[in-house]
Amino acid sequence: MESIKARVTRSGAILLGSNFTVDGHSSRPVRIVTHIHADHILELEKSIRECTLVAGTSYTLEILDILGYKIPMDKMLSLDYWKPIEILGEALTLVPARHIVGSSQVLVETRDYRVGYTSDFKMPGTPPLIDLDILVIDATYGSPHLQRKWADWEAMAALINIVEESLKKGSVVIYAYHGKIQEIMMELRIRGIKESFIVDLQGLKIARVAEKFYNVKLDPIMTSSDEYTNSIIFRHASEYNESKSKLTKILVTGWELRAPAIEVKDNIYRVSFSDHATFKEIIDYVREAKPKQVIVDGTRGTATKITAKYVEKILGIPAMSQPS
Repeated sequence: MESIKARVTRSGAILLGSNFTVDGHSSRPVRIVTHIHADHILELEKSIRECTLVAGTSYTLEILDILGYKIPMDKMLSLDYWKPIEILGEALTLVPARHIVGSSQVLVETRDYRVGYTSDFKMPGTPPLIDLDILVIDATYGSPHLQRKWADWEAMAALINIVEESLKKGSVVIYAYHGKIQEIMMELRIRGIKESFIVDLQGLKIARVAEKFYNVKLDPIMTSSDEYTNSIIFRHASEYNESKSKLTKILVTGWELRAPAIEVKDNIYRVSFSDHATFKEIIDYVREAKPKQVIVDGTRGTATKITAKYVEKILGIPAMSQPS
């Protein structure tokens, strides 16, 4: 099998098989979008113009429309998890990835080869793509020194405690990225937080998609609030700042590596909750997947050459960071 059947381009496109470009643009018939985060919808408008099909889960395609990406109906290919479809002699299957609403892994196979891409994921909850000729893997936290020393549930418990205590004094503002916002909404609701969620109109529409994905009702959700009513306000992470405010501010970020939660100033917190695999989870995934070769995505990860070297030396699987 030629290594060309899976590679990462300098522009961030993951090329699988002969016909598929994933999470970046290339002159191939089918563009696949694994989820709606900015670094995975690279040059999507160009793909909409030039590719024959744009594929993803129904949830991902619906959120892309909310975000303003207008894919013509005759180019839109909505795929269910685990249901393969044959395109130009290659079987394409989207496999669930535990990350955000609608996230998927990508498997491409023929009689001659099986290749796949994890996209962003975390464990447990992401089924490994087994026995591939080439596995392309994300390594957002690609070095042991980036390993968090606590579990997700500890970070979520810290977040809920801060929210509950802060709501006794007033409203709370939570800053996070699309997808993570809706996951936090879901986690708060199933843990009994009943206060209103306040979002902008775009956030409200994405929340309705998340309700279908998680099968959890998120109401009450509003796009404005009475200033005298304590509520939980969600804003995009790009709006976060540490200026003084009457409201409690919480930034949810996987890059807080000191503790599950840190108070950086009075009523301003950073909570260490990530939707990406830890270094240990990356290695556990590869160990369970048993691919013949590993390519670590070097366009999105951190210390990806360290990940590749570890896979080679500890697991004995040929590995490289790409592009080199």
